[in-house]
Amino acid sequence: MTVNNKIAWKTQIAVYSCGAFNHSIGMMLAVVMPLWLLSIEASPFMVGVAIGSRYLLPLFLSIHGGALMDRFGARRIMLWFAFISAVCPILFPALPFLWAVILLQMVLGLADTMGWSGAQAMIGLVMKGNALHAGRLAFTIRIGHFLGPLLIGVIWDWFGPWGAFTTLSIWGMGSYVATLFLPNVSQAVSPRTTNWRELIPRYSDYINTFRLLAIPAVLFVIMVTFVRHSSTSMQNSFYVVYLKSIDISGTEIGALFAASAALGALGALATSRITRFIEPAFFLIVSVVFVIAFMGLTPALHYLPFMGVYGLLIIVIGLRGSCLGFSQVLMISILGKSLQNKDQGKGVGLRTTVNRIMNTTLPPIVGAIVGVAGLETSFYIVASVGLIMMSAIYYYYRQHRGFRSETTID
Repeated sequence: MTVNNKIAWKTQIAVYSCGAFNHSIGMMLAVVMPLWLLSIEASPFMVGVAIGSRYLLPLFLSIHGGALMDRFGARRIMLWFAFISAVCPILFPALPFLWAVILLQMVLGLADTMGWSGAQAMIGLVMKGNALHAGRLAFTIRIGHFLGPLLIGVIWDWFGPWGAFTTLSIWGMGSYVATLFLPNVSQAVSPRTTNWRELIPRYSDYINTFRLLAIPAVLFVIMVTFVRHSSTSMQNSFYVVYLKSIDISGTEIGALFAASAALGALGALATSRITRFIEPAFFLIVSVVFVIAFMGLTPALHYLPFMGVYGLLIIVIGLRGSCLGFSQVLMISILGKSLQNKDQGKGVGLRTTVNRIMNTTLPPIVGAIVGVAGLETSFYIVASVGLIMMSAIYYYYRQHRGFRSETTID
């Protein structure tokens, strides 16, 4: 698998492809699912329920899925879930009922989350948390972000629901094929046969996972993940609302998101080179500070007397995208380096659980802030709270200097 301590390209491509296929399924569903729900005449409330149901199982089972990867091997678990990702989409048009949409959303949401988690775990298991490979993974998933939603939108227009969901099944099959080329990495425990009792969530797995927070580098990454998501929640919920309020067109909004994704891809690739000069954990703190600050400054751009507001928006969201790319690579790399092989899956599951908790709880909180303080002021409030929390994380970082040497990126 390795030659002169370098990872074979076959293995690299398999890991990056697993990440790209699984991570972009959610982006493609964001285009297709509202259209499908409207076509089966779901009410606005049930549209929200059906779309939100995608995050329910990952919220509770990401840690369990990570523990299964540690127990049975990441490749083995990823193959199971890749098979589900290939089968589930085609069932949507076959079962045009609201109850089926909610059930399939839950199952498919768990499947592609586990596939993405497995790709991250492979960065730790096979590539030992190397930032070069983590950067390539983050770059590749952004290619999926570009191509997936564009492709699925065109196919929906030309071939309707059957064509679109068939394409999603083919996407899931791509994940399955890529997973076949992953290496079998030795685990602490590797049962040769599957005892179905082993698949039931264990209380001990959750306890052992949360015990990983005793590792300073792990707790550091989880805290940064928590705070980073506050800014992301603002972008996912009220950023577009604000842009529409200042008469930015839909095409212009799309261009802003494209700029963010493009510079995020470049930032991901550049991370390993930058960490030759900047200590990785400190670079992560700086990156997330700018992620928060750039989103918080968005309403203030309207009052600056130069360049025009749209030009400033492009610059700011692009710079923010590059910082998102930096921080994603650094979180994957630092977490992978700080964990033993037997804990890689649980570590990724822990971070995924934090993401899902924030996906679920932050939008209503931000909405409440907007309702009380107003749309523009809410940007400043959310950013201020985030920056205060990052100051506390920086203090923690200063108090635990020992984990810096553990997370030095090659």
